[in-house]
Amino acid sequence: MQKHKVSIVHYKRPFESVKKAVELVDGLANIPANAKVFLKPNIVFWTKAVPFPKWGVITTTRVVEDVIVLLKEYGIDDITVGEGMVTADPKDTETPAHVFKTLGYAKLHKQYGAKFINVMQRPFEKVD
Repeated sequence: MQKHKVSIVHYKRPFESVKKAVELVDGLANIPANAKVFLKPNIVFWTKAVPFPKWGVITTTRVVEDVIVLLKEYGIDDITVGEGMVTADPKDTETPAHVFKTLGYAKLHKQYGAKFINVMQRPFEKVD
């Protein structure tokens, strides 16, 4: 059975904590600098009905930004953040757009060039 490394780091300082967690497991050791990287931040649920907590339920924008900055430092420029959250209506495009706007992902796109996609709006292919 293959063993995998895991690191647990108390998030005390933005960027430094994420960088330490990744370094402890050699997380970027096998990724070429010209790689295409896809991040999935785990925004499983969101509602526009009430103010939604931006911590404790989802991966915060701060941590997503830390990972993007770490990847950029490593020389990776092709970064896509994708999410496919569950909504009551599968054709609901407003809620995912609201999430990306509320969490400030447009700023991350402008500042770092990261792309953001709602994977539920992508074509699907059936496979066995």
